[in-house]
Amino acid sequence: MRNSRHILLLLCLGSSVSATVQTQKPISQMPASARQLIGVKVTGSKRFAEQDIVAATGLQLGTPVNEDDFKRAARRLGDTGVFTDITYSYSYSSAGTKLEFHVVDADKFVPVRFEDFVWFSDADLLHRIKEHAPLFDGELPLSGRLPEEVSDVLQAMLVEKSIPGHVEYERVGKSDGPVQAILYRVADVLIQIRDVEFVGAGEAELPALTAASKRVFEREYSRTVLRSLIEKQLLPVYYSRGYLKASFGDPQPKVVKQPSASNDEGPRNLTIVDVSFPVTPGQQYKLKSLQWSGNEAIPTDTLAKMVRLEPGQAANMVRLGDSLSEVQKLYGSKGFVTASITPQPSFDETAGSVAITLEVKEGPVFHMGDLEFRGLDNGLTAKLRNAWKIRPGEVYNSTYLSEYLPAAQRLLPPTLDWEVSPHVTANVKDQTVDVDLIYSAKAPK
Repeated sequence: MRNSRHILLLLCLGSSVSATVQTQKPISQMPASARQLIGVKVTGSKRFAEQDIVAATGLQLGTPVNEDDFKRAARRLGDTGVFTDITYSYSYSSAGTKLEFHVVDADKFVPVRFEDFVWFSDADLLHRIKEHAPLFDGELPLSGRLPEEVSDVLQAMLVEKSIPGHVEYERVGKSDGPVQAILYRVADVLIQIRDVEFVGAGEAELPALTAASKRVFEREYSRTVLRSLIEKQLLPVYYSRGYLKASFGDPQPKVVKQPSASNDEGPRNLTIVDVSFPVTPGQQYKLKSLQWSGNEAIPTDTLAKMVRLEPGQAANMVRLGDSLSEVQKLYGSKGFVTASITPQPSFDETAGSVAITLEVKEGPVFHMGDLEFRGLDNGLTAKLRNAWKIRPGEVYNSTYLSEYLPAAQRLLPPTLDWEVSPHVTANVKDQTVDVDLIYSAKAPK
């Protein structure tokens, strides 16, 4: 057997590809039998199956190969963005050629979200993408061509179903944070919700669920909107009734009207869907007891009077949350601006009850730091600064700003429409709070 090794160093969208030095004649000069690819091996990846990586190279066993084929295969892997380093070597004999890749997985992958592909199930989408992009596993790298390949597959699926839209995608996350997902959506098609149903919901909860979901009727379909509806509107229906382990499955859209470029009854390219919400209510719990721990600055009796829950009644976690918001304000008024109260439930499944411990972390007392006014002349600044009652170094009251702003508004010239944008910054290191008030004015209409 002869071993042929090449050195090649190039960058493929952030991936380095290399091999070692040739010591024998090029494979292209070998007999046809030696140039038949009889084996491809891959090592190094902890994320991907070997057969998927081999499929992504585009190489086919039993076909004649040469050095350019190996380079193209390595580039193809590098272009995906899923590997940071790719090394290959090969050996050949009269029986044929064997190729081996060693790869290093990329560090950062994020999940894919399908926002509004209502004509397909998630299983259909994932299956088709996997067929055409073997290295797709539900998550994507932040660089490379793989996100674009996924977009191409999704676009082809729309064309097959005669959906007159095109696929767009974006990297999403918090404005001041890292990318959390890659979101795919369909542009140029309007998808409206006609009706909703709740599969698994009890008769007692249906009226409240239906009322809470009214806000999405005839709105454009969006999984992001529906997830927000579940978290902020639908789950509280159950939490307020003591169903503390209630859960909703992914909303299931059903297309009841396909899009059409010409539509006499509504907007162009309108799709209408009904949405089904799978519900698992779980067990209903009654409150067994409510205890406090960790509070020192405020007596337990004072805190207990602020919580409107009675033992023996349904454990209304929505009401508890409202009560704890008031407790939080009380702590903030005493300078504990980073105080937190965390409910810790202990369930008795047999009795259908829950004992809740409210763990308080008071943190340090914060004091008044800098007070800045922007957008005002010196005269107005002096007038508003004089009206601010918390002096530097005094204990900061986090509820005071809501009292101050209306009073300060009355000190401004009434001939203009004033807007104020407050920015409050708690400096943990020196335990102070800076307040920055940004004013803008425009002539009234």
